[in-house]
Amino acid sequence: MRRVYYSYAISLGTHSMMWRGMLLGACAVLLANWLHVASIASNVLAVPLGGVPQYLVNSFVNAATHGELITVLTVIIASIVGISCLYRILKSTHPETFFLKTA
Repeated sequence: MRRVYYSYAISLGTHSMMWRGMLLGACAVLLANWLHVASIASNVLAVPLGGVPQYLVNSFVNAATHGELITVLTVIIASIVGISCLYRILKSTHPETFFLKTA
């Protein structure tokens, strides 16, 4: 029975979505510790609706130019992992909508 448990643990450890989930969770915890989400939401809500994309880009550029590179890298990594997870989930639930068919 121990072999079954070992093979199950190995299959979980080698699954790519498990590692994506762990990385996304780690990024979420780091961002929650570094950023105050309520102030970010209130700042975004204070900007007129048409200026929100420009405000977000300017905030991101200001963070990168003022030495908050770890925060910028964490946001980039979390975005890439989130998009990758969303792609994998959509591909597994709706395979007919993707043009890249796998055998």
